[in-house]
Amino acid sequence: MGNSGVGMLLGDTSATLLWGWFIGAFVLGGAILYGVMKTGRLRRSERAQLDRNTAAAQRRDDPQKP
Repeated sequence: MGNSGVGMLLGDTSATLLWGWFIGAFVLGGAILYGVMKTGRLRRSERAQLDRNTAAAQRRDDPQKP
């Protein structure tokens, strides 16, 4: 990496490690962003199945409910 910038201050190994941390943080941030954006969005079939399961659970809990 040479003796310039962060490499000059911390040494070549530390600069490589620091770049590794930045890349890792970027990848982790992307994965978290993808998960947050995907949360709460169900396909039509998944939503229908969830609605059926919810209705069945409500009937089971309170048979008098329509």
